[in-house]
Amino acid sequence: LISNALTNASGLMVSKLGSFLNFLRYKLMMDNSERGGSLKNIHAHYDLSNDLFRTFLDRETLMYSSAIFDAVKAREGQNGMVFRGNLEEAQWRKLDTLLSRAQVQPNQTLLDIGFGWGGLSLYAAKKYGCRVTGVTLSVEQKALAERRVTDAGLEHLITFEVVDYRTFARRKENRSHYDRVISCEMIEAVGHEHLGEFFWAVEQVLKPNGVLVMEAITTPESRYETYRRSTDLINTIIFPGSCCPSLHALVDASYKNSSLTLEHIDNIGLHYARTLAEWRRRFNASEEIVRRLGFDDIFMRVWNYYLTYCESGFHSQTENCLILVFSRPGCNALVPLCETRSVTQLPALTDIEIDAFLN
Repeated sequence: LISNALTNASGLMVSKLGSFLNFLRYKLMMDNSERGGSLKNIHAHYDLSNDLFRTFLDRETLMYSSAIFDAVKAREGQNGMVFRGNLEEAQWRKLDTLLSRAQVQPNQTLLDIGFGWGGLSLYAAKKYGCRVTGVTLSVEQKALAERRVTDAGLEHLITFEVVDYRTFARRKENRSHYDRVISCEMIEAVGHEHLGEFFWAVEQVLKPNGVLVMEAITTPESRYETYRRSTDLINTIIFPGSCCPSLHALVDASYKNSSLTLEHIDNIGLHYARTLAEWRRRFNASEEIVRRLGFDDIFMRVWNYYLTYCESGFHSQTENCLILVFSRPGCNALVPLCETRSVTQLPALTDIEIDAFLN
């Protein structure tokens, strides 16, 4: 009995020591600093292989963020949502939502922070004729995104650059230059300690009547302090240095480091669960291609765990995905968001109407 107790105690000590050392590595070696830490962390995930991401993302926008499906609440007595439509349709709907929340107007200047493979930038240029600048730290993403811009014949409207958002904001020519700033699931790569720097940077480049729209994966306030002082598979292996901030942390960083005020919130977390399920289905259906790209059994298992782990967080609503709208006090660009159709909800569907929706 004593021997078992000692064995258990020593195992616990080794586990605690391992967790502590992993946390030290996270804090000391994965910091998202402007001096190169962010570049290294982004490279570790987003530069794995463009062809890898093509195996599971939607084929039209290549958005690596939550889609918004056509969905209604499940029937009486059932939990969750009922979804319909494919991933491609859902990603176009999400892009329309982001641009609508930002109240983007024709021919405006738009800064896309963390533009991914260019889906949002391309759509804003095509639909509104926006002059778009995109910044990223991923060399691989920029290369493919620029090819897509060329294929679409939009080189005169879109410019992409590999540069830290803080460095970009310090340039005099960018001061108060942009009508709109959109950042779609980039804030998770910023890190808690640097949230204020993000809002400071947006403040520098945004015009007086400008609008920031941010799509952000967020952690509930009740466990945020514990979360940000710990490590897991996501913030050390999948997305090194990442941190999914709480809503309070974002608002706090905003008012302490800028004059931006939170104006509007949408929660699309349940749509993210559906998105991840579809990504996982496509990823596994493309296993042969993934292996030909040089990824082994361990990678397949780790990424299945990553996609399932995240799906369960959104499905259980213990992790959220928020669309947040910020502007300075007195911004009249967001008046349409106060229209009755924007602030009221339609009556819930009856079971008969849900049956019609499903059929």
